[in-house]
Amino acid sequence: MSRSRKLHRLSNPDANERRAQRMLFRHLRDDTNANRGRMARRVRELQLLLEMDPIEFEQLIARLMESMGMKVELTARSKDGGVDVRGIDSDPFRGGNVIVQVKRYRDTVTPSVVRDLFGTLQHDRAATKAVLVTTSKFGPSSHQFVSGKPITLINGSELVGLLKHHGFHEMFAPAYASAASDEAAADAPAIDVAAEPARLLLHWTGEEEYDIAALVCQGNRALSDDHLVFYNNASTPDGSVRLVTGYEDANACLMVDFEALPAEADRLVVIAAADTENHPGATMGGFAGPALILEAGADQEAAVVHLADGAETNIAMRLGRFDRSEAGDWDFTPALAGYPGGLRQAVVAYGLEVADEEAVAAAQ
Repeated sequence: MSRSRKLHRLSNPDANERRAQRMLFRHLRDDTNANRGRMARRVRELQLLLEMDPIEFEQLIARLMESMGMKVELTARSKDGGVDVRGIDSDPFRGGNVIVQVKRYRDTVTPSVVRDLFGTLQHDRAATKAVLVTTSKFGPSSHQFVSGKPITLINGSELVGLLKHHGFHEMFAPAYASAASDEAAADAPAIDVAAEPARLLLHWTGEEEYDIAALVCQGNRALSDDHLVFYNNASTPDGSVRLVTGYEDANACLMVDFEALPAEADRLVVIAAADTENHPGATMGGFAGPALILEAGADQEAAVVHLADGAETNIAMRLGRFDRSEAGDWDFTPALAGYPGGLRQAVVAYGLEVADEEAVAAAQ
């Protein structure tokens, strides 16, 4: 695949380098320890919910509904018909018969799950509304589908807020107890990387969709166009860095074999970017609570780095870099940078040329 065909989708001729630098410094000022500590606690709070037994989690939702003044009935698992909890709300304004489906997920709930719940609601003669509760999140398509329908979507962050508001603080005590150590860990300058194939997972808690990209570099210059791994080029020529889809426990995933990276490569840069191809006008503003998780091997503890939220003024965001030492070891260092010009601006900063879209179209 030629450079123009591979990279022309990144083109943004309106990008302004001086404006990019101003927005970069503004974004870096927001990267505070307090913000990282808040995000670390939220990740741990959601992890506590994910570790619950499925039945216990359904019971927790039932107890939450009771604390909100509803009469509640847990359905038998063999006869639930896609309904986990039924509730009757006697409030004269917002009341009604509610069916609730619970999804203890790590990954984004697919639109098909939302559509199936709507089908269940339509065939349930007693129900007047439906609620879908998850520990993860919903994408834009799901929110668009439920618009104007008697369906409420409650994501993980909203669920934590509801539980706290209605007196369930004690269940999150382990997250509070470990908050101090999380905040101290956020200041750690580097993470050691084992020399074996590793999964690099990217999580965020916002509702928007983002892409992960990686640049294999020598210093601050990419080795070649083929060493940019992103949505339009899923692997380096040697397969040492691959974009992977389908993992339920990650919003985005890269598989990296640090041992197999080219001998001349001494840096791997990781970037997140808004999906402007499918969502024109998207920014990094919905990139909330981002965390990079490195799983270096089955016998090693995963390493986690919590990063600052994205900014409305940026379309892409450098998350950090892995550097190879003289001894051949790889260390990760958070290195945030915002790019108002999107992924195109980011790769140009590392020495790649990006063809103008109009020129590519004319050549085709």
